Amino acid sequence: MSTSGCIDRRARRQRGDALIEALISMLLVSVVGLGLVYSTSRVAVSHKDMNLQAMAVSQMRNLLQNHGSGTIDLCNPKKHQIELSANLKPMVTTHGCDKSLTATVEGKDITLGAAPLWLSVELPKEHGGGEIVVGGLK
Repeated sequence: MSTSGCIDRRARRQRGDALIEALISMLLVSVVGLGLVYSTSRVAVSHKDMNLQAMAVSQMRNLLQNHGSGTIDLCNPKKHQIELSANLKPMVTTHGCDKSLTATVEGKDITLGAAPLWLSVELPKEHGGGEIVVGGLK
């Protein structure tokens, strides 16, 4: 009779161990799941920011090409806008309108004409932030 009481105690103890093991495994699975959700959300945000920057570059290149054909005056003091989304229309800044390229040859200054135009736009921090430059270097 004494051996049956010992078996009952071991069975109860083993049932408790299995419950603790199951809880620990659930905790580990949930931590891994949260890590996957976090990394997926970061990839989605990065992809959205990259798309916005690609649209900005495309529209600024279009402005530079139109300026070359004479259909738009980028050097006009008014700022130009590009439309990235319905609620985001950052201002495009034109650089190089007031500069001219000069060279010195045998001690004489020669004016070569206007400097190349380049455009820049400042994106808000909630849309990736930073400055995008097209058509030249700072």
